[in-house]
Order: sequence, then structure tokens, then C-alpha cells
Amino acid sequence: MVGAQLRTSHRGLFKQLMIPLVLCKYILTLMNFIITDQENFQTNSSMHHINTRNKHHLHSPNANPSCFQKNTIYAGIKIFNSLQPSLSKIKNDKAKFKEAIRKYLNTHHFYFVDEFFICENDI
Repeated sequence: MVGAQLRTSHRGLFKQLMIPLVLCKYILTLMNFIITDQENFQTNSSMHHINTRNKHHLHSPNANPSCFQKNTIYAGIKIFNSLQPSLSKIKNDKAKFKEAIRKYLNTHHFYFVDEFFICENDI
């Protein structure tokens, strides 16, 4: 399609052709779910009245069983809480947030969830 050699890394090719990766589509779907139903999630400030720097993060329930920690809601909360500050500030404007998260995922192309969590680049 692009004339790449057989052993060429596909990472740059997916980015060049703007083909979304499965992980990026998963993150986008989770964030759309969280934003669409954000009134069903509690923030840390609604759980306690201590003024902390994470008071605007979504409250993540404490759970030890790994089956619950692999739940999509738990994963969505964890991913949402690790978003860049510029993205989480616009969470109340759903259309703007969805466009910003789509743009963010298209520019970074994450192959692994760990890459998403350690990424410090902003939009």
C-alpha cells in the first residue's frame, strides 16, 4: 500500500496513514462512555471534604479482587483520572472533549496501556 519493506515497523505507518489502533479506539470508547454518563460517577470531592489536588478526579472504588479491577468501568475511571489536565478541564463540554480526546489519541498512537499512563505530552 505504501511500498514499505517487509521488516519495516508499522508504528510510523499507522500514524502516517492515520489508521487508529485498537487500544486508541478502546480508550476513546471508554472516555465517550465516561463523559456521556458522567453524572453517574462521583468525584473525590463528593466523597470527602478534604481539599486535595485530586479532588476533581473521579472516585475509584477500593477493590481487591482482580476481576473487579479488570472491569471496564474501573479501567475507564483509571484512564480518565490519568488524562492530561488540559483534557480533563473541558469534561463538561462533551463535544469539545470528544474531539480533543480523538485528536490526542490520533497524534500519539499508543500500542500499550502503560504508554498512555506515562505519556506526559499535552495536546
